[in-house]
Amino acid sequence: METRIITVNRNILWAKVWGIAAMQGAITLTWVIYQLYLPLLLVELGLAKELAVTLLIIENALETFIEPIFGALSDRQQQIFGSKVPIISIGVILSSALFIAIPVVTIFSNENDFSQWFFIVLVISWASVMAIFRSPAMSLLGRCASTEVLPQAASILTLVGGVIGAFRFDVYGLIVKTGAGFAFTIGSLALLGAAALLRLLNPPEPGIASESQSTKISLPKLGLIFLTGMSISWGLRFLIPTISKVLTMELGEANTKLAMTLFFVVLGLAALPAGKIASRLGNSMGMTIGGLGTVIVLLTLLLIPDGLIKLIAIAVLLLFFSLILNGAVPFALSLVPESRGGLGVGMYFGGFGGGISLFDFLATKLGNFAIETGAISSSIAFLLALLYIAIATQINN
Repeated sequence: METRIITVNRNILWAKVWGIAAMQGAITLTWVIYQLYLPLLLVELGLAKELAVTLLIIENALETFIEPIFGALSDRQQQIFGSKVPIISIGVILSSALFIAIPVVTIFSNENDFSQWFFIVLVISWASVMAIFRSPAMSLLGRCASTEVLPQAASILTLVGGVIGAFRFDVYGLIVKTGAGFAFTIGSLALLGAAALLRLLNPPEPGIASESQSTKISLPKLGLIFLTGMSISWGLRFLIPTISKVLTMELGEANTKLAMTLFFVVLGLAALPAGKIASRLGNSMGMTIGGLGTVIVLLTLLLIPDGLIKLIAIAVLLLFFSLILNGAVPFALSLVPESRGGLGVGMYFGGFGGGISLFDFLATKLGNFAIETGAISSSIAFLLALLYIAIATQINN
């Protein structure tokens, strides 16, 4: 009787992974700068700072369509030219130019209708262009590692995104003090530098151009990727304010910003062991454990007494939650053929952006919510995401 030994290629192209992580970091940094400055710039133009919420809702809604479309276009470009870098480079150059134009327009504009409308069109255009190249860039991860070790490769992206994203909580004053011109220039240069690094580490692969365009793709799987992104976005939108309120109760309002900064830094660091665990158990199993663990700890927070034990519970929640966030892109890539990775990732980010837009729109109508409401609602959202993941993994075609 012949025994077959199946070996799994666990090699990861770490240099390419770090190139993608640099792009993830640059994207995160520009959004941090933009969201911090947008209300201030609106006031300078004589507009209400509350308009920033409406603009972000519109921008996230546009991502719902832009991300999948340009993810699919990047797949087509990969098959024709052997590289997705050109569409990424064009998007980065255009977005960098628009990004640096945002404070310039504010400086040289007056408080009149034309200037105000021009600024609104400018920022929406910038956000739309940013959505053009994120999915193509992140989908390159699928060419850096086999499916089995994708979560470990993705952990670097989660680490960089988490650490840089944490800046929005405790360095608000520092970023604002630098001035809009300097801050937006740094963001623009970060995008250009990341694109240059990505181009250097991902030269065209002529052999890839011969891949078949007729590779079948499951529409139900694409729909489930989209719904998973939407559910995770709702879970996140309920989770963060809930954790913030718990930390305020335990540590005081004066320490909340620092505590939330540490929360996101540790969340990014937790992705490193989370990636290894998911690579050993399988990403779907890792996300399932992470989702169930997050739900259990969230609901436990409502029952346990205040004090050190609650802070320990939040630390445990970080480990579980990291399994969900870190596994999202590998999950999307695992459900589509390698030649359609851009579309798969685009569907996830499209669902995520659509979920954020819908949530923020409803939040403006519903207002603030209690800790109990946030914990229970977040738990429901994550359970729905796990349901979609379970169904998607059972579909054979």
